[in-house]
Amino acid sequence: MRIVFLLVLASSAATAQSSDVATLERKGDFATLSVNSLRPLDAIATTLESQFGIAVGAEDPVSQSSSVRPVIPAPARWGFEVQFPLTPDGKPRDVGRLLESIVTAAKAHSEFAYRLDEDNGIFSFVPTRTRDAEGRSVALTPLLDQPITILPGIRKIHETAALMAKDLSKQTGLHVSCCQSSVAGVLWGMAEMPFSAGGEPARVVLRRLGLNHWHMRCDATFCFIEKR
Repeated sequence: MRIVFLLVLASSAATAQSSDVATLERKGDFATLSVNSLRPLDAIATTLESQFGIAVGAEDPVSQSSSVRPVIPAPARWGFEVQFPLTPDGKPRDVGRLLESIVTAAKAHSEFAYRLDEDNGIFSFVPTRTRDAEGRSVALTPLLDQPITILPGIRKIHETAALMAKDLSKQTGLHVSCCQSSVAGVLWGMAEMPFSAGGEPARVVLRRLGLNHWHMRCDATFCFIEKR
């Protein structure tokens, strides 16, 4: 299942309480970012990129507690808000501090927890805790931290990405798919390149394949890694 989130800029935090979007309210030298959604970090990442040009990826929390029947948190809205200072031209004064405050707020308002990854100026919200079948908060290994093995070969990039997804599916019991076949009508990953992986994290494999920005969304049986 692929879920598309709509982004709106609203003047009141109340809007976020009834929709799957993040809202941004600017007031003087400060702004307030509010969200109440099935996927708050995903919605916030989309807002930050749209409003400020900050490249942020987001990954759904899933549990690899069973190789046969993974535990997926039941969909439920949750949310929070953060306030941050703006520069005179209306941008976040300290991007790193803003993103860290979002991660801290997410941890304080849910059973989930996240870490903030950064690679060459591109950030990612990566889940580190989820809920188990009884609803308890438990630590997890992020899906894209799982080690990937790919035999040497010359393939199209999208074919190698499919092999990575197949390995993740085998390890977790989920149906993992990667990635968008096209962006703006242009097919992705058609070039051929030699590639192999010997136990590298999946996110490293993605970087080596030329991806540097993605969202990962999961439901009860399926995870889709969407190229951005």
